[in-house]
Amino acid sequence: MSLDQHWQLAITPLAPVHLGSGQDYEPTGYVIDEETLYEFDGIAALKALPEQERTKLSGILDGKPTQDMLRRVQSFFHANRERLIAVSRRCVQVNATVEAFYRERIGQVAQQEARGQAVQNRLEIERTAFNPYSGAPILPGSGLKGAIRTALLDHANDGDPLPADLRGDRNANLKLQQRLFGYQAGKFELDPMRLIRISDASTVDPDTAATQVRFAVNRKKTEVRVGGRLVDSQAEQRGLYQLLECLAPLQTRGFRAQLSVQQNGGIESRHWPDASLRFNPTSIAAACNRFYLPALQREMALLHDRGYLDECWADDVRELLSGPLAESLSSDRAFVLRVGRHSGAESVTLNGIRQIKIMKARGEQPDTLDHAKTIWLASDERLAQRDLLPFGWVLVEVHEGDDGLPPMTSPEHSGEVVAWRAKVSERRTRLLAELAQAQARAAEAETERQRVEREQAEREARLASLSDEARKLESLRELFRRDQAAGIKLAGGELANALVGLLKEAENDWPAAESHALAELAEAIYGHIGWPAPKKKRERQAQIAALFAKRAS
Repeated sequence: MSLDQHWQLAITPLAPVHLGSGQDYEPTGYVIDEETLYEFDGIAALKALPEQERTKLSGILDGKPTQDMLRRVQSFFHANRERLIAVSRRCVQVNATVEAFYRERIGQVAQQEARGQAVQNRLEIERTAFNPYSGAPILPGSGLKGAIRTALLDHANDGDPLPADLRGDRNANLKLQQRLFGYQAGKFELDPMRLIRISDASTVDPDTAATQVRFAVNRKKTEVRVGGRLVDSQAEQRGLYQLLECLAPLQTRGFRAQLSVQQNGGIESRHWPDASLRFNPTSIAAACNRFYLPALQREMALLHDRGYLDECWADDVRELLSGPLAESLSSDRAFVLRVGRHSGAESVTLNGIRQIKIMKARGEQPDTLDHAKTIWLASDERLAQRDLLPFGWVLVEVHEGDDGLPPMTSPEHSGEVVAWRAKVSERRTRLLAELAQAQARAAEAETERQRVEREQAEREARLASLSDEARKLESLRELFRRDQAAGIKLAGGELANALVGLLKEAENDWPAAESHALAELAEAIYGHIGWPAPKKKRERQAQIAALFAKRAS
């Protein structure tokens, strides 16, 4: 028999955190405007576009699938951004520098290769893990558990070097884990981590949670000069960077998860891990603080010494971890973890065993050290050397049920996310209303166009069924209706001339019924435009009388 014991986890991202989802924001699936990335669905986008723009897009897509076509699609969506913003399904904060980077490159060629081939701008943004149903960001429980496993393995190893019998073994990593945790291949029921389950951490309040787009940039940990010139990292020299969606830092208790530990109910079994390896929240927190907290402090000191560190962020973190939270950390009711992309080799390897391959210039053999020589940092600017942040640091507080947590000071700028969300919501609502109005006008215009076409078709069908005289009468009536509607009264105008022609034509050749109809119409027309001079009037009246008489004979 086994029982599960549960604890609640309140999680605060201290730094930008990116846990890969395997998906990207493609430049043909988003637009950036007013410091916000708006992702849109292709079907919704097509529905939002007016017919003329859909035709234009179809013309682009009908072409040969080349890089030029991709650039034209990017430019097309950017030009129609307000329509797409109205129907967007997700928003991500973007700083002004990232937006400028996007605007400079959207629909453009980045550079030319040595052979003259155009290189497409890479504007893909790697998306962080998210809930597939709501789209809200999450911290996957597997990522949290993996970071905890590293700390517990480090605690079990206690700084010892790699055993001699494992050196050079390609499976040394796995075998060492088995040795430290007391299980063997095929006996995974003895792995103590199987007793620990951590749910995905979800946002506490979707209205205050936010993700941001950051540059990931690589910098040297120590200053290197050759001939007095500062040497950049290889990534800097090659202009390498990444665009990552990250959880915004310092979202105090912005995520929650559940920690479950399976208990044996007091019944021992050979299928259970050794009692010394059955972890609880206190032992987990102690191991994590022993492993990660000094690493956080060392990294902040390193970044400060190199001049990279965003000192305002550092002050906020120090203030957050002081006071009541300092007591929680010291009593192992809270702990620090490092998770996700660019956590650094030191945070995923064990003290005493760490061997990091350091790549050198082409043709040179790599070195193996116990520390990395470069570090990936989060930046608002691709070339920045200041105001940078480390990746991946989170604070986890353990509590049971509805037990209260100690007071936590929120950074002064924490309200910026709420203000940003309100601004974005207001804009999307306004643009959606404007889109609905435009679509309603377009629908009305289309209905009117169809009505006119239908009436025209009916008229043409009706005219086709009439005699030649009846068609000429109908044309005269239309001219009359047109002048009446426009208030035109010209005795020598198009209507008057058409009438004179028909009166003369009808004198001899027209049947009696059509002649009578023309006579009635002529009186109505002259009643509208006025009779001509007396002599002409008498002639017209005589013609009209002859037409009436023709019917009577």
